[in-house]
Order: sequence, then structure tokens, then C-alpha cells
Amino acid sequence: MRNVLHWLASIVPGFVRRFFKARFGDVRRSEAWGYAVWSAMGVVIAVPELLAAAGGNNFLWPTISTTVGHLQDRWPVLTLIPVALIVMAGVSVLRIRLGDTAVQADFTAIGRSPQGRLVKQEVQFDQLATGGLPPAPPKRGEWPILPYFVFATAVVIAGGVAAAPSDSRFLVGYVLYSLIALFWVVIPNLTAYFGGKDFPFTTLVFTVQALSRRLQFAALLVAALLVILLLHLAFYPWPAQQ
Repeated sequence: MRNVLHWLASIVPGFVRRFFKARFGDVRRSEAWGYAVWSAMGVVIAVPELLAAAGGNNFLWPTISTTVGHLQDRWPVLTLIPVALIVMAGVSVLRIRLGDTAVQADFTAIGRSPQGRLVKQEVQFDQLATGGLPPAPPKRGEWPILPYFVFATAVVIAGGVAAAPSDSRFLVGYVLYSLIALFWVVIPNLTAYFGGKDFPFTTLVFTVQALSRRLQFAALLVAALLVILLLHLAFYPWPAQQ
């Protein structure tokens, strides 16, 4: 992989290499993994999305938006879930930043790992009595990232293949997209909070924040696309006419 990257760098014009070196030369390991993981997730989502969009209503599985729209037709209250999740994530990021700690009413403390995930911390009563806060979360153990995502990708593919013989293409969509969300978002966050270990890649929000400091236009584009996706899912089939 390193030889491939060196070869790719050698065929890129010099001014392009200097441009990216000036902006990404000091990228931390977790930030670099964040770009790789979330780009890979984009590919994992884009491939079945494009295949489903090209195949139309007779394809093996529907698009994400069609799957969400199907759920909303059956249970309209689910329209609120995408909006609620985005708002909750935004509030948590504003309230608890990297290196900060928030103390809850039951005297438990919540901080953020260097990768941006919420983690539990021990808090002593004397720290609260003196107005102090627990220190920033210490460095935590890490899960190996490549074996995990090789396994996760295999499970996503196997789940889709297992659901394929069913008569409902929506079942295939539910399995595919639920497994992607489970392995890319849910499991890393739960293991960081409850398991005492973290995955060495930044969360999507903190990856976009890091990108905004290096390539502001690219970060604004990603943020705009996420908002459009949110509106599309919440008000499906917008912008198409009903």
C-alpha cells in the first residue's frame, strides 16, 4: 500500500503535491483514518445506491431514500428520526468538545475521546465540591481497524446475500443499510462509551471539522450534502414531486 501511494504521488504534478502537503502534511493518524473510513463508507453506500437507482423498481434492493420512504409510509412518525438524530449529534458536539467534560445530575461525567466519541469518566464528590472537573479522558486502548472493517464489509455482503432470496426487496434494503449503520456508527460509539476501547478514526462530525481547517470549501460541500440528505430523508420524496 505504501508503494502504491508513493507511485500515485509520483504521477501527480508538483504544484498539486505541494498544495496538499502544505494543508495535510501534519495530519494526525486518527484524522487520516477518519478520512479513509468515511470515504469508504461513502463508497459502500454509493455502490448499492447507484445500482438500485439504475435498476429502478425491479432491482434487488431499493435506495436508502426509498427504504426510508417505505418506513415513513408505514409509520409516519419515523419521519422525525433523521431530524432528531442530526439535532442530538449537533447539540452533543456543541456541549462537549474534545478535552471537555460534562457532569450529569447523577454525578457521572461524560467526556470525549481524541476521536470525538463520548466516553464515561469517574468523578469524585470532592472534585464537585471544590468546583473542579475530572481531567480530560486518558488515552484509551484501540481496536485494530483494518481487521474490523474487513469483517464488517464481509458481514454486510453476507447479510445482503442472505436476504436476497426473500420476496421483498425492502427486506434486503433494511438488512444492508442497517448493517452499514451498525458497524460504521453504532458499534464504534458503544465500544468507546462502555468498552473502554476506541477505534482510531475520528467521528464523521469531527472529520468534517478537521477538513474545514484544511480545505474549507470541501468541508462546506460535505456539510451541504449532509443537510440535503437529511431534508431528502425527512421530507421524502423531496425534491421530486409526490
